[in-house]
Parts: sequence; C-alpha cells; structure tokens
Amino acid sequence: MTGNGPNQRPVISLGLSPVLVTVELLAAIAILLAVLLIVQFWAVLPDRIPIHFGDRGLADAWGDKVTIWIMPAVAAIIFAVLTAVSRYPHTFNYPVRITSENARRQYLLGRGLLVWLKAEICWLLAFVVRQQILVALGNAQRFSVEFILGILVLIFGTVGVYLLKAYSAR
Repeated sequence: MTGNGPNQRPVISLGLSPVLVTVELLAAIAILLAVLLIVQFWAVLPDRIPIHFGDRGLADAWGDKVTIWIMPAVAAIIFAVLTAVSRYPHTFNYPVRITSENARRQYLLGRGLLVWLKAEICWLLAFVVRQQILVALGNAQRFSVEFILGILVLIFGTVGVYLLKAYSAR
C-alpha cells in the first residue's frame, strides 16, 4: 500500500470487545438517566430554568423549562452519529500512516477512542441536566465547575492515551 488515503486502506470487519460493549451501554444509560431525571422532576420544575452558567458556576441566563430537553437530545444525536461513524474506521484520520500490517490495531484504537469519548460526553451532558434541575429547584447555588474541569481532564486524558497507543502501535 503506497498511500494513506481512506480509499487505499484495507476494509476490515471489527467486532466490539466486551469492554467496548459495556462502555456503549454506559453511554446509553447516561442518556436514559437524563431523560428519567427530567421526567421525574418535570412537574416541580419552575417555568424558568438555568440554561447557561458563568465561569464561577452561577446561572447567568434563564430559559423556558422545555429547553432542558436540549441536553439529552444532543447526547442522543452524538450517540447516534458516533455509533454510525465508528462502523467505518478505515475512513478516520489517524496520527500515523495506516499500512496493511497496522490497520487492524489502528482501527481498533480509533473505534475505541470514539466509544470512550461518546460515553464521556453523554455522561457530561447527563450531569448538566442534573445540575440544571438542582439549581432550578434551589437545591444548589451553582453549577459544579470543578466537576466539569474533571470531565474535561478525563476527555483530554482519553485522547492522550489514544495518541500514545496509536504511536506505539504504528
């Protein structure tokens, strides 16, 4: 194989490992949890809920309570799109040259990255829903900026681990 374009890469059928199946289920559970939280608290939510939080975690914009459905909708769209995209790892951009010798390993790593990021993002959005509810009901004064920073560290850490593995498996 002389090129590195997606059309010149081998197409390999990959299964999901039990770990990745579990992570996929955890991502779906996050979306379901966000929906269930909204349904559970819908009747007691005020007509106006926080829709944006400033850098100190304080609500600085409010909107109609129906806007709380945006986060689970975004999570569901991300879940669906990343699930569909992950079926075509030969079309991904990789940090290393794809050869017939390393294609299977690189494809597995690339798909694994998408599955882990999907779960992390879905849980992040579920947490945002939880925090919106807590602040709207007066059970919290602010959004947990520390938690968001922790999730961002986790997401960047996931990408970093992927890059290390991808380079070591070239």
